Amino acid sequence: MSVRRVVIHVSNKVVGKYEARSYPHDCMTDDNLIELYEVPVYEITITGKDDAGAEQVFVHQAPRFMPYWNDPKVHPDRHYATLGWANSGLSRARTITVSRYLRDYQVHNRYSPGRGAIVLKGAFYIHAGPGLIGDFGFGSAGCIEIIGNYDVFKLNIASLSGSSYYAAIKSRLAAGVAPTPEIVTASDSAIDDLVRNRKLVVDLKGAAAPDIRSKLSRRVATSTIRTVTARHSLPRR
Repeated sequence: MSVRRVVIHVSNKVVGKYEARSYPHDCMTDDNLIELYEVPVYEITITGKDDAGAEQVFVHQAPRFMPYWNDPKVHPDRHYATLGWANSGLSRARTITVSRYLRDYQVHNRYSPGRGAIVLKGAFYIHAGPGLIGDFGFGSAGCIEIIGNYDVFKLNIASLSGSSYYAAIKSRLAAGVAPTPEIVTASDSAIDDLVRNRKLVVDLKGAAAPDIRSKLSRRVATSTIRTVTARHSLPRR
């Protein structure tokens, strides 16, 4: 079975709102409270053909613009070239043939069980986001963070791939059942297969970056957000 083209459409259709934190710093005052900013959530669709040749569409959602804050006065993070504030994300329309998939990638400033990142440009990725839209406090400085079960997102891609890795686990899939570790591994391998064959495409629609700094929604205690410590190079437009 030959590998088939799969397209991820990153739309400019706003379908909701999410409360995000800035990155790499998330507090602009000395009271140790984290600022949360309201950012738009956009419709994300995956299209392609299944093994029977029928067109399929899977619908997801994600923020695509996030707040970036690297405090230039108090302990600036020199790992990043940009100091100060940025409304970070890819705004220009473009079509990307994906050339890298980081199957072991982990989300950096919030815990997520989802692994793997589809590289768009530099350090702009598609990767796991909050499990629910109300799970506030993710913030990746411009990556597209899929809301919901990221393993299902990856399985949707794999199911349209025509890859032998997906074919090997297809009979073990059950509707409404979360993917097992074996199925997740097979999905990752199917995505690798697509990337090797230059069959995974991202269609990014143009969208104006919002004025995120003006959308401060509330401030919360650090203890209310589960974080991990790691670094991620600042994405650039």
